[in-house]
Amino acid sequence: MNYSMLCQTLLPDPVREEVKRIDQTYRHRDWERYWRLLFSPKQWQHGFEELSRAFGEDPKGFQMLTCELHCALTAYRQYRQKGIPEKIFWDTMGFIPRFLTWQKEHYGDYSFPCGWWFPRQLSLHEFRLGELEYERVHTEEGPVVSLHIPSGARLEPVLLQTSLRQMQDLFLQYYPNFFQAPILCDSWMLSPALKELLPEDSRILWFQSCFEVQSVDWDSDGVLNWVFPGPRVPYEQLPEKTALQRAMKQYLLEGKKVGWARGMLKGF
Repeated sequence: MNYSMLCQTLLPDPVREEVKRIDQTYRHRDWERYWRLLFSPKQWQHGFEELSRAFGEDPKGFQMLTCELHCALTAYRQYRQKGIPEKIFWDTMGFIPRFLTWQKEHYGDYSFPCGWWFPRQLSLHEFRLGELEYERVHTEEGPVVSLHIPSGARLEPVLLQTSLRQMQDLFLQYYPNFFQAPILCDSWMLSPALKELLPEDSRILWFQSCFEVQSVDWDSDGVLNWVFPGPRVPYEQLPEKTALQRAMKQYLLEGKKVGWARGMLKGF
């Protein structure tokens, strides 16, 4: 594995060319005191902020992406040392092309504004296993697994059951403290408001039923980023391309809130 192969595999052509140009003058060792922090959960934010200051103007996030791709080589070596299957590495690193494509599709151009999140994958705290992502989190109450729903995930029972088994197998072998840890999910998909917006046979409602909702932040508008991706516009201008968009737009125009919820997985 080398940097060129990593870029060839993960980056669309226009982004690969830009990263190649940046890498001609970028010296990874010069910033080691900062990027090393990306491998420690308590230092993620500090490391990202220091690198951002060091890089200066980086409107598309490609300088940060260049740095984090080099960090991904370190992550790859850690995968090999632990014996974690290489497929899991590539599936997890799929975070990069997924978000690059998302930005292109919904915002008109390739960019990487999520460099602040990527340390979770770089530090082997978050893994893509099948349809879902699982993040190991240490809390004052003990180990917790944070479940994330990637864009495009297929919410089919058999696929989610397979994903959950893959997580259990991985954590039992490599991170046994997390094998039976509570699995929590923060998502708009768990909002009780969706029962008013979706048909009874909705896959999202089925997914929601797999969790015991613990709290709801009714003031959050994060749902807009996922149901109505793209530049923010007034509610009156929200698109109506899908049944969910049409129903939610009317719901919001009526002054109602969707919010963002947290729940504990009961099982798929």
